[in-house]
Amino acid sequence: MKNHVRQSPDNDEEGYFLTVRDGLKIFVSEHIPAGGSKNTIYIISGVTGINHNNEKDIIALLSNSENRVVVIHPRGTGYSEGTRGDVDPDAIITDYSEIIKRDSFYSSGNKKILLFGHSMSCAFALEVAEKLPEVDGVILVNPPLKLKPARGMSPGLLNYFKYMGYFVFAPHTPVVNMAGDPSLIENESDRFESEQRNNDPLLVKYFSMRCMAESKKIMNAMLNNARKADFPLLML
Repeated sequence: MKNHVRQSPDNDEEGYFLTVRDGLKIFVSEHIPAGGSKNTIYIISGVTGINHNNEKDIIALLSNSENRVVVIHPRGTGYSEGTRGDVDPDAIITDYSEIIKRDSFYSSGNKKILLFGHSMSCAFALEVAEKLPEVDGVILVNPPLKLKPARGMSPGLLNYFKYMGYFVFAPHTPVVNMAGDPSLIENESDRFESEQRNNDPLLVKYFSMRCMAESKKIMNAMLNNARKADFPLLML
């Protein structure tokens, strides 16, 4: 149950580090259209992180040659500093809101700020939006409204007993595999995604029970945050 060690960006990698309130360095990558940008779209990800190099297709779609697209590696993932597999999800959300508020586009007044989330990250995007006085909309792709058991992705009975033990005696030890077992997944696209997640050094695979419990609270708050939203929500 070992996670990849923190990776460093290549010398030719586009991006930069921002130091947040507790001194951690968080990696930020920007896609800026050649002709300038009308709006900024932040791609929000959760505790597993994101590999911006593998998201070029969605970045291009969101940009549409007119929008600035920003990808942040959450603390404890990718190039950012932080403990792998035992990160505080609330700290990730605070990082996002802090970085966005420091963005000159955020305070410009004439450029819209949008958030984009996919799957579990939809819950994180809505939580981030709650902390921003001004956000112009959130795009939610496949939000986790219902969680169904899936072979290769859902834990078995023995796993639940193991997790209970870790929750009591070792709550900070990464033990839960969020990448799944590709050999057991029947759906071809899901199996391919699992294989990518297992082999991507920028993504985190194993998580502590403490991290999972705190992440579940954020997911449980998703519908209420959506109901309270005073900005447009686009759900796909």
